[in-house]
Amino acid sequence: MQPLSPQQRKVFDRLREFERRTGETPELSAFARGLGIHYVSLKQHLLALDRKGYLRFESRGRGRSPRLTLPEVATGVPLLGAIPAGPLADPAAHAEGVLRMPGLGDDHFALRVDGDSMADLLQSGDVVILERRAPVRSGEICALRVDDDDVTLKYLDRVSDGTLALRPHNRDFPTITAQAQHVQVDGVYRGLLRGGAVEALLHGID
Repeated sequence: MQPLSPQQRKVFDRLREFERRTGETPELSAFARGLGIHYVSLKQHLLALDRKGYLRFESRGRGRSPRLTLPEVATGVPLLGAIPAGPLADPAAHAEGVLRMPGLGDDHFALRVDGDSMADLLQSGDVVILERRAPVRSGEICALRVDDDDVTLKYLDRVSDGTLALRPHNRDFPTITAQAQHVQVDGVYRGLLRGGAVEALLHGID
């Protein structure tokens, strides 16, 4: 399964929440209105989720509502591939599996560190656990997306009104500054797995 864009993740999470609460999938026109998006945009997101293996979206012809099926998935924290800990770069689009970590909810995910900008605190190959939320204070380690495409793992410092600094732990790497409107926080660092601990907890996904 491929990682999701932020909007695809929002749609998928809302669908799962609706199904857990009601036992069924929603009427899609009303669901689109609840998300604040056009039905056509919702359909595009659902087709993308279908292609990536997160659900089944079956068109049933003109005048009939599509059939939507959310498959059962392995429970745990999804390991969604690698994140650069270095210069800004595209994320590695490779979902490795699910980490068995009871007690952590759907707002958590994991990424494998790729690079040395956060060494020696975080080493290349380590797996970081992140929570989907905004940072509550300056200086938290975050998975950051700049201009929707480039991603990196850095300390996020508030420099001044409207300006953020993406700061490495390794002083051999430069600090990057960006305007706040160009930076999106995908997740905030909550913990670290290293070495054999990762393989012991990881199980694959179909």
